[in-house]
Amino acid sequence: MHQKHTHQPLWQVIWILSIVIFALGAYTFVGKEIEIQGTKIKKSALKDYLNPAPQEALLAQYRHDTYSDTWAKNKELIRKEAIDSTKQIILLTGDSMCEGLMFRFQDYAKLNGHTLKTVIWYSSGTPGWSKTDSLRKLIKIHKPTYVFFTTGSNELFIRNIVDREKNIQQIIGQAGDLPFIWIGPPNWAEDTGINDLIAKNAGKDRYFKSKGLTFKRLSDGAHPEWNSAAVWADTIAGWVMKKARKKILLKKPKMRNYPY
Repeated sequence: MHQKHTHQPLWQVIWILSIVIFALGAYTFVGKEIEIQGTKIKKSALKDYLNPAPQEALLAQYRHDTYSDTWAKNKELIRKEAIDSTKQIILLTGDSMCEGLMFRFQDYAKLNGHTLKTVIWYSSGTPGWSKTDSLRKLIKIHKPTYVFFTTGSNELFIRNIVDREKNIQQIIGQAGDLPFIWIGPPNWAEDTGINDLIAKNAGKDRYFKSKGLTFKRLSDGAHPEWNSAAVWADTIAGWVMKKARKKILLKKPKMRNYPY
């Protein structure tokens, strides 16, 4: 009798545990969680283990997430690559290198519906443009929506090139928020650093590096001849549509406007 009495509580414990386990299992499949005195009793993950989400549903969710990420990236890419096809008033100004570019850019303006205004300051350099505030004054007069600026050819070989950095910064500052492209000088020899200094301050998407391009020169050995200047302008226009910070429509004209 004593031995039978000692085993009875064990069976009772097992029976109670079985009831608890069954109750918790059933609770897993209940629609809502039970709340007792403001405290919710959490469900176990048994339901998810016994009845996992269908594979097709998981795949569909994966496709949705992947599509959303891809679309967001593509949308950002489209935004960055968008070309503004509206009519522009383009101000081409700077030193004498504008002269060769001017005729070809007139072709671009005519074909693409833009207006080109050209102002040339012969033999100018960055000190003159910065100290006279000339670019800001020209912008006020001509009210351009886009600026092409070229200066630096007369500063290829100066010493202490770092002294020109403030001049370059001041010129860029005169453009304000206007779309602005600094067209680098068409080097006929190695410079002392003017190209790198302009590129550093303008940024790679606002600086067209002409150094390294091949040019046929006029008798002075510096200025590109008319045909070569036209190819130069074509190269700049293509770069603006693909790599400039502000891209505008510059479809290539078939005919060339030659100077008299």
